[in-house]
Amino acid sequence: MQHDALLTTIAQVAATFAGFSGVIGIFRRGQSPAESELETFELRDIVEISVSVALFALLPFVPTGFGVVETTSWRFCSAAFALGVIGGFAAAMLRIRRHLGPVVVKSDPLRIAIALLIMAAIQGLLWLNVFGVSFGSPATVYVVALLLGLGQAAFMFLRLLIPRG
Repeated sequence: MQHDALLTTIAQVAATFAGFSGVIGIFRRGQSPAESELETFELRDIVEISVSVALFALLPFVPTGFGVVETTSWRFCSAAFALGVIGGFAAAMLRIRRHLGPVVVKSDPLRIAIALLIMAAIQGLLWLNVFGVSFGSPATVYVVALLLGLGQAAFMFLRLLIPRG
């Protein structure tokens, strides 16, 4: 299978982000209850994104292990990843709006804009891969989509480290 070492490395880095986010969450507490609640949601988002990237980085090993043709395997994994991203993003937005209200979107527009741009790029790459419209190998396109997800987790992690003023 193409990129097997890279997929494993992406899974390891994603799991590391999830672990470090938990450590940051333990040592960093917001000044106010509202700030603490927002940080809790941000930590949960980072962990969810990181874990999903790790799982989807390992997913291609399953169909190829059962002898599925690589092209079909990459298309299947791309569809699963695209649907997972849509579901995860929708669930996160609903959860945040339900608990914190629409104020969160207005209070951190950079985070929302970056998340939307990355999600759109991931969706575009993955759906092109699903339908075989690709400008590179299906494996490479899938890896780029994973790296974008990892980039989103990294961006959110760095935003968590920077104190709000």
